[in-house]
Amino acid sequence: MSGPLVIPFFIPHQGCPHVCIFCNQRLIARQTAKEQSFDNEAQRLSAVIHTYLQFKKNRSQVELAFFGGNFLGLETSRILALLKAVQPWIRQGQIHSIRCSTRPDTVTQTALDLARPFGLETVELGVQSMDDRVLVLAQRGHTSGDTRKALALLRENGLKTGVQVMVGLPGDDDTGAVRTAEALAELGPDLARIYPLLVLDGARLAQWYGSGQYVPLSLDQAVDQTKKMVAVFRRAGVAVARIGLQATQMMEDAGQMIAGPWHPAFGHLVLSALMFDQACERIEAVLTGQAGREGIGKPGGKKSVVLQVNPRSLSRLQGHRKANLDRLAQRYPGLCFSIERVETLDPDQVRAHIFGGGC
Repeated sequence: MSGPLVIPFFIPHQGCPHVCIFCNQRLIARQTAKEQSFDNEAQRLSAVIHTYLQFKKNRSQVELAFFGGNFLGLETSRILALLKAVQPWIRQGQIHSIRCSTRPDTVTQTALDLARPFGLETVELGVQSMDDRVLVLAQRGHTSGDTRKALALLRENGLKTGVQVMVGLPGDDDTGAVRTAEALAELGPDLARIYPLLVLDGARLAQWYGSGQYVPLSLDQAVDQTKKMVAVFRRAGVAVARIGLQATQMMEDAGQMIAGPWHPAFGHLVLSALMFDQACERIEAVLTGQAGREGIGKPGGKKSVVLQVNPRSLSRLQGHRKANLDRLAQRYPGLCFSIERVETLDPDQVRAHIFGGGC
């Protein structure tokens, strides 16, 4: 069955009392001016909804999502105006629920009592990290304790929860990123989103980068850290809803995106890295079951490996530009590989079978 159609309505930076080091103020100012150029926000919201409903197709559920800002941190009148603007679509059965993104420290019982009657069902928290030292360096203005309290309160109110985290924050490292994922996984959110930190023009981080105070992750480092976080969430049963930032004109503009591990297919790189690791595990298990690696790479000892994968995950197994196949050939020079598509396999699953003889 198809997942729900999510209609995003962006309120960039609005309702946020803090300016994080990675926040691009000049871009936000231009975007906010553009958004405020509409005389009637309800009309703009209706236009967005109407546009997205054309892509509903066979989806049975539609969700309106207030993204980009600190929704529960907006003025009460503004929250009510936005929620009330969605109600005609809910009454007509064209929208079934509402979600929002917000800061952990703005989740209060008062705010939830205000929004829940209007169809709010999911709240995503801009967590970024569960290391308080990293949060201070990022000038987030909230603590890991705020995140724990917010998730507990959301569960008490029967709401679904999401967490948004970053890799590459100042003061963070590979171990810290994994610990953040582990801490959040223990709290049991319904979903997670993982974004690499980029250096944007106009952000305080750009000054740190220019002075050498901050060194962004390389693309390979970001992929490796994110891969480990995804693995933690998966083991805990937390769905990873998104990996990487959405491609926009800003990301392709060297004048705005100064540095950082940007790649338009970042999520694919991460999922391919996970698939490569799993393929290696399956190959090693089969080799061990066949009395180890004896004969591999020796004359007459070449073996053929068939990797089985769901057709939908073929590109992940092959890797970006078939990089995974090249890496497998280098890692196992005595093996030759072929791929078999198996519809019944889970999309995240790989199986390996090794046969003696030539390739």
